[in-house]
Amino acid sequence: MKQISIVINGEQKVAENRDYTFKEIIILAFGSYDDSKHSYTVTMTKKNDEGEKHSESYSFGDTIKLKEGVRLNIDSTNRS
Repeated sequence: MKQISIVINGEQKVAENRDYTFKEIIILAFGSYDDSKHSYTVTMTKKNDEGEKHSESYSFGDTIKLKEGVRLNIDSTNRS
C-alpha cells in the first residue's frame, strides 16, 4: 500500500493511504487508545480542489480517509 506523509498535532508522520477508523487515528497519534480514561476529539484540515482550506471534525464510529499532506489535530482530555 502507498505510504503518505501527514501531520498530526504538528508532528510529521508516515501512514498508509487508506481509510482509518477513529480508533486507528488515535493510536497513530498517541500509540494507544483508552476511552475509559480519555475523551478524544479529531479535527482534520485539508485543501479542496481550489486550494481553500477547510476543517472537518470526527467522532467515534467515523471513518477517516487520509490523503497526502492532511493535517490532523487530536485532543485528549481526561474523563472525570
